[in-house]
Amino acid sequence: MSYKLTAIKCVDLSADKDIQYLVDREEGQYLGHPDSVLLEDGTIYTFYPKGHGKGPIVMKKSTDGGKTWSDRLHTPESWETSQETPTIYLIEKSDGTKRLELISGLPRDPGGFKTSYSEDNGQTWTEFKHYFPGFKTIVAHASLIRLKDENGSWQDKWMAVFHDSEYNNWKIYLTFDENGNEQWSEPVRLLEEHDEIEKHAGLCEIELVRSPDGKEIALLARAQHKRTNAMIAFSQDEGNTWTPPREMPGFLMGERHKAQYCPVSGRLLICFREIVRKKRSMIDDEWVAGDWCAWVGTYDDLKNNKPGQYYIRLMQEFHKGDCGYAGNVVLSDGTFVLTSYGYWDEKFDNPYIMTVRLNLSELDQTVQKIL
Repeated sequence: MSYKLTAIKCVDLSADKDIQYLVDREEGQYLGHPDSVLLEDGTIYTFYPKGHGKGPIVMKKSTDGGKTWSDRLHTPESWETSQETPTIYLIEKSDGTKRLELISGLPRDPGGFKTSYSEDNGQTWTEFKHYFPGFKTIVAHASLIRLKDENGSWQDKWMAVFHDSEYNNWKIYLTFDENGNEQWSEPVRLLEEHDEIEKHAGLCEIELVRSPDGKEIALLARAQHKRTNAMIAFSQDEGNTWTPPREMPGFLMGERHKAQYCPVSGRLLICFREIVRKKRSMIDDEWVAGDWCAWVGTYDDLKNNKPGQYYIRLMQEFHKGDCGYAGNVVLSDGTFVLTSYGYWDEKFDNPYIMTVRLNLSELDQTVQKIL
C-alpha cells in the first residue's frame, strides 16, 4: 500500500493482491458492468453482461463474503436478450416479504425496461416483463430508494431513476397491488426545475443516498460532458424537489457512483470510475478516464462540500479507464465487498470481473502506522 498526505488521505491499494479475488473471466469475451446484492444470510449475488453494456446476463453467487464465487448459475431464457447493464435491488415490504428485483433498460428499439424477480432468495426467477415500450431508457434503474410518508414512516413505495440520450433524468415509482404484483408509474422528469444545469453538465447515472437521520436524500450524478465535476443535489421532500445541482470536490469526480454506509463507523464508501479533468476550462478531450477508485467520508462531508477522509485507488486499469461500474455491498462487520469489471491484466485482451474486500477499521489502523 502506498500513501500520500494531501487535503484528503490518498491510498493506493491496487498492488495488494491479498484483497483481490477473481469472479469471472473468459478468453475472447468482454465481461462488464456488474451489480451486486447482499442477502440476510450473507449470500452475495452479482450480475453482469457478456458484452459492453449489453448482452446475456451472467449470475454468480458467493457464500464467503466475496472470497470465492460459484460457477455461472442457471438464468431465465429471456435474460439472453438484455440490452443494458443489469441492476439489482433487494426490496423489503412492510409485511416482511422480500424480493430481488433485476432491471435491464432498453436504450434502443423497442425502448422501455424489463424486470425479473425472485421471491426465494435467488433460487428461481421470473422471465422478463416489459414496461413502457417506446421510452428509451439508459441505465435503468441507476438507483432505487424506499420512500417515507409525511410522518416519516416507511411506505411500500420506491423511487427509481434513469436517464435518456438527451440527458433528461426521469423518476418512476414502484408500488405493489393487493396481489403483490409490481406497478410502475408513468415516468416524470426528476430535475426539470434545473434543466439548464442538467443539460450543461450532462447529468446521468444518478445514485441516491439517504441521510443518516433519514430526513434527506442526496443525489450524486455523473457529469457526462466533463465541463464540470460530478454533481450533487439534495431533497427534503422525498425527491419531489431538489436544490440546484452543484459540483462536488474533485476527489468525487467520476462515473457510476455506488454508495454504502459502513455499519460500524457510519462512514460512506462511494466507488466509481475515476475521471481526471486536465483543465478547469474544458474543451473536448481534455479529460481522461482512470482507474477504479473509492471515496470515504461522511454524509456531512457531502452536504458541506468537504474533501472527505480517504481517496482510494482500488485497482489499476490498463485500457483507457474501461472500468468502475460496480456492485457495492457491505457485511455486518464493516467489510465492503466491491465488484467491478476492467482490463486488470495488461496481457489479457478483454475486461473481466474482480472483487476487492476492504475493511475501513483495518485501513484506519494501517494508515495510522504509516503516519
